[in-house]
Parts: sequence; C-alpha cells; structure tokens
Amino acid sequence: MPNRETASEIDETAVNWAARAERGLVPEERADLDRWLDGDSRHLGAFVRAQAAWIHAERAGALGRMPEPEDGQKAEIGEEALSIRQSYSRGLSRRMVLGGSAAAASLGAAYLVGFNRDTTLESGIGEIRHIKLAGGTTLTLDTDTRVDIARSSQDRALQLVRGKLFVEVANWRNRPLAVRAEGIMLEIVEGAFGVQSLSQAPLVALVTNGKLLVEQSQGIFGQPRTVTVQENQALTMFPRDQLDPRDVRSVQAVQREQLLAWRDGMLSFGGELLSDAVRSFDRYGSTRIVVADPHLARQKITGLFKANDAKGFARAVAASFGADVRDEGGIIRLVAKNIVST
Repeated sequence: MPNRETASEIDETAVNWAARAERGLVPEERADLDRWLDGDSRHLGAFVRAQAAWIHAERAGALGRMPEPEDGQKAEIGEEALSIRQSYSRGLSRRMVLGGSAAAASLGAAYLVGFNRDTTLESGIGEIRHIKLAGGTTLTLDTDTRVDIARSSQDRALQLVRGKLFVEVANWRNRPLAVRAEGIMLEIVEGAFGVQSLSQAPLVALVTNGKLLVEQSQGIFGQPRTVTVQENQALTMFPRDQLDPRDVRSVQAVQREQLLAWRDGMLSFGGELLSDAVRSFDRYGSTRIVVADPHLARQKITGLFKANDAKGFARAVAASFGADVRDEGGIIRLVAKNIVST
C-alpha cells in the first residue's frame, strides 16, 4: 500500500504543475494533470494556491523564461461552449513563485493563470443568469457578477471576482469543486452553497446542502487555516481578517430565505439599516436612491421587495417613516419629514 503524500509533497508537486501550466501543456501533460488532480481531494486546492502564488510573483516583476514543450509540440486549446478570453503567459522562475507565495495568501483578486484563466462568465446590471457546467453543476449569478473558470479543471475551479453566486454542485469523480473569493478557498464535493463578494461588505458563504471546507492559505509551505461549514450554517468574515471557527454560525430558515432571495429577483431585509438597503438596490438598476437625512438613513428596514423596483421601495420607505419622495429622473431622493421612534 503506497504511503500517503504529505502536505509538503503535494504543495511541491502543485508548484511544478503550475509552472508547467504557465507555459502551456500538451495533451499528454493535461491528461497527467487530470489524473493527479483526481488522485487526492487535496490536490485541486494545492494547485489553485500555487497558481495564485504565481500571479503574485508575476505582478512583482520576477520575469524569466520557462522551458518550451518538448519536440516542438504546441499546447492545444480546445473549443469551449462558453466565450473564451485568451490569456498571455510569461515565464517565471520556480524559486520566485515559492518566494511570493506568502504574499499571495492575502491577494483578494488572484486569478487562475495560463491556460486556466480562459473562461469568464458575467451577468449584466439587473440580470440573473443560470448556467449549467460540464458534469452537471449549475451556477446562478446575481446581477453584476463575474466568475472566472479554470478551463483545465473540468469546471471544478472557479474564481468569484465580484457579486453573488449560488452553486449546485454535482459529484464528478469525487473531485471537489473549488471557489476562490477574497483570498479564501471554498471546496465541496457535492451539495449547494451561496457566496457573496461585494464592495464594503463582508464575505458570506451559506451552505444549504452538504459540507463546505473553507481554507485560507498562509503561504505554500505554511499550514493553512481551515474551518468546516455544515448544512444550514454560514461563514461571515471581512477581507484581510484571519479565518476563525467563530466566523461560522447556524442560520435559521428565515435568514436563509433572506440571504438567497436574490435568486428570485427579490431583496429581503430583516432589520438592516436603510443606507445598506439602498446600497443593495443600487446594484440592480440605473435608478439611484439618495437618502438626504442621516437620521433617516439609520432607520431599520424589514420586508420583501422586488429588486428592480427602486421606486416602489422608496415609496414604501416614505410611507413607513414619514418621508417625502422626490423623483429627479435617474435619482430618487428620500427626504425626512418626521422620524418615527423605533
């Protein structure tokens, strides 16, 4: 019976694969990479972390040359059902990749590199997209959301660049699906979860089915921080914070519905400040809501609203808090008349 690989051995192999992938893989190498990724559930996470470290080293300007494929072979790029954005790679020395790995752990916008950074999915303002991937996994993208997919991973390695994403993960050869967001890696073999990465808001990952492994790298050869998020639990943490088990809490049915109401084109609030609710509406259309009074902005909002009906939301707020609504074309102003104590 073969000895189980150590974490250091896996990381070492992952760095080598990341280096080879950066200059492009021939079909035989791609098959070898797939077999290696299938061999252990830890391999995919190590591979994506190595790619993130490569990105950091590339941005740091550590440039060199990588070996070309043997016998003059060219790496083939197959046709994709989705739109492909060709990536241009530059060679880097393996030593510089390892040296940049620690800083890469805090890189919130790390992309998948080389032949792996080729498929981009985006939703427009006010658009909800449903996309089925190879292997049966389904993605739901909220408005103004971008997801990058690693083409070599059989659609099992994703990067949430911005927005909200809900993933229904089908089991494919027991290989985990990995989503990277805000420098955090989320891995699940089978199940369903939602994740959001928004400006001026915490990262939130909510599990509705299955078990999610959350990992925060401390550098390629450092011991990563990990927590597990079970079904009906949510992880909430701010970017640059250290991952902590206390970030995981149970979520009641009402809270789950509020967090996922966007999938049905709705926004649900359960005591959020009006200023935060307005920020949510701003993502769904060109009409902007402006709250002129700071006291009004601090009022708490509860209710279910259509995400594309900013005017209806403004009228409901005005009726609840005794405010005036002033429609100025693309801007709706809420002006306080009389704040009701709560």
